[in-house]
Amino acid sequence: MSATPPERPTVLLVDDEAEILVAFEDLLDEDYRVLTTTSPARALEILAAEPDVSVIVSDQRMPEMPGHVFLSRAREISAAETLLLTGYADIEAVIAAVNDGRIGGYAHKPWEPEALRAMIARAAERTRLRRELSFEQALFAALVERSPDLVGVIDGEGRVVRGNAEVMTPEGQAQDRAVMASGEVGDEELREIGADGQPLYRRVRRFPLEIDGGAYLLKVISDESEQRRLQLRLQQSEKLQALGTLAGGIAHDFNNLLTAVNGNLELAAARAEDPRLVRYIDSASEAARRGAGLTKRLLSFSRQGEMTVETADPNAIVLGMRDLILRTTELKEVVFDLAPDIWPVHADPEQLELAILNLAINARDAMPGGGQVRIATRNAVVAAGDADLRAGDYATIALIDSGEGMTAEVAARVFEPFFTTKERGRGTGLGLPMVHAMAVNAGGRVTLETEIGQGTTVTIWLPRSAGELAPAAGASENPDACRALRVLLAEDDAAVRAVSEEYLRALGHEVVSVSGGAAALALFAAEPFDLVMTDFAMPGLSGAEIAEAIERARPGTPVLIVTGFADTIALPPHVGSLRKPFTQSELDAALCACKTITGEAR
Repeated sequence: MSATPPERPTVLLVDDEAEILVAFEDLLDEDYRVLTTTSPARALEILAAEPDVSVIVSDQRMPEMPGHVFLSRAREISAAETLLLTGYADIEAVIAAVNDGRIGGYAHKPWEPEALRAMIARAAERTRLRRELSFEQALFAALVERSPDLVGVIDGEGRVVRGNAEVMTPEGQAQDRAVMASGEVGDEELREIGADGQPLYRRVRRFPLEIDGGAYLLKVISDESEQRRLQLRLQQSEKLQALGTLAGGIAHDFNNLLTAVNGNLELAAARAEDPRLVRYIDSASEAARRGAGLTKRLLSFSRQGEMTVETADPNAIVLGMRDLILRTTELKEVVFDLAPDIWPVHADPEQLELAILNLAINARDAMPGGGQVRIATRNAVVAAGDADLRAGDYATIALIDSGEGMTAEVAARVFEPFFTTKERGRGTGLGLPMVHAMAVNAGGRVTLETEIGQGTTVTIWLPRSAGELAPAAGASENPDACRALRVLLAEDDAAVRAVSEEYLRALGHEVVSVSGGAAALALFAAEPFDLVMTDFAMPGLSGAEIAEAIERARPGTPVLIVTGFADTIALPPHVGSLRKPFTQSELDAALCACKTITGEAR
């Protein structure tokens, strides 16, 4: 007899345009029970009658009331996850809603179907976890109050007359007497640090009793450590999700600015002759590169569940970063202790490099007087597994410093976003949370061992991969792949468009540029082009829609999509991608790779 399939989650969709509701239903009805309405007021009535709604998806701009106002009211009567649909102009409403804790994410119109489905699936899962946690909390409290263990009755002399003697603790005697004297119920939470360095939470409940004229105290002590850890993990997940969606939303505009800044500096450097001017340009370029690096680190939040996971060699990644680590950290003593038989892992190599660099910088900052940093790789087998790591084979990358170490209180908070002990201007509080997000998304985890005065060890655990390592990228086999091309450029940002034009001409290509998708398609229909280069997110037609139209009009024409977002949607075979901000050499490589996809344009 087969098990009963789980009930489909319920999703409530609110949009004043009926056509959009129909599109939503078509997108979701296979996996969800879908409720729809064009009226926010009617939606509030539905929520009052439907306590099982898991996810609420609302448009922002509605005549009856704005989406963020509706969602704020909805959260007062429903524990469902809330998602906001917006246009780019609505970013201020989104930021206000995130800051108020009212939304768990948002998506831009027009949405990308698979990305929206994934966002709704994650929101439904968070609701399920929250409801399970709420149920477990209620069940746990009931069991503790009725359990015979760690329950005792204390008399007026401080003696345990019934139950478990462990309820009588020296540090709790004063509180016991105070509760008996007041006649009011006492509820106290105790926090301690266990032998393994992890926080332990105990709740002590005291109930004054009067029996046969005598004063007694019913005392119940329950261990809530695992419950609190579940709460902290859920809160951490929600924080990272909200930060990730916000980072992904602002990425396009911010990377446009960086593309224009980097591009103009690179073009200026090629024409500068005055040594002092060259130094100024180099200094500005370095600052812009640091800005691009910070953006990249922020965007790792919005890539949760969508990272480019592949089979990678941990030793090769560490050794490939050797010079970068030494140059960036300026550490005098770095020891590389790499296991020769290290297993290949499932990971995003780019994100893993960022994680290792973050840890190396943290290790340097933990040793203001200097010291040794050791980077070690090892194979590890997890037999039983736990809440954070499944049983199986793992490769570990550990960074061990001989620095100041951390207190237990600081160590318990290091994975919180924006928590930092560094002085103002030296730390963002994003390094370790991003390392943690990278490892978890790859199926692993991060552990931390530290002691005041004894240094810190941070270990990244990544699952072993059974796949083959990808061969090193070689030169293009087509000697004519990068010949001079006639390029159609579509970019709505004037500064980015100007830089892109200069880059293309400097590379020997002919370029014709337009500021939008419709103009690009009209020009493409009238004139021959070897390749189309287009921004991903533009008003009107998106880069993906332009690529589809070009493939229909002239199959096989190479298209290069330039994006400022953390990830690009799955692209057709004839479409390449380039992430902002980019340099002239990176554009050249992307053009060659894109052109090689189909060979000569037809």
